[in-house]
Amino acid sequence: MEPFRLHVFVCDQKKSQDAPCCSCHGSAQVIDALRREIATHALEDEVQITVCGSLGLCAHGPNMVVYPEGIWYAGVKPSDIPEIVRSHFQHDTPVERLILTDQAALRAEVLAHRGTAVLP
Repeated sequence: MEPFRLHVFVCDQKKSQDAPCCSCHGSAQVIDALRREIATHALEDEVQITVCGSLGLCAHGPNMVVYPEGIWYAGVKPSDIPEIVRSHFQHDTPVERLILTDQAALRAEVLAHRGTAVLP
């Protein structure tokens, strides 16, 4: 038995000003919107949010991964959060337009950044 139905890792990696990272793409606002939306729908007992370091996809941020499915969302904006919560978290239908679907490219990019990435 899992302690939570879903576990969401959201990158909030901060890097130097000239390096791409989730924080420079607005991850703090995404995290705030996610926390508010989870509370609005009373999902705190079902969805665990964990803020983490780099997921290895810095140029695509803000990034988040939803487990147990292993859905990788990229380029998430605060305005996307209500749709993600409603569609994915409440109705088990991931938001396709935000998913990184090319698993080989995803893996290659994460592995290329492994030296600087902190993976969940």
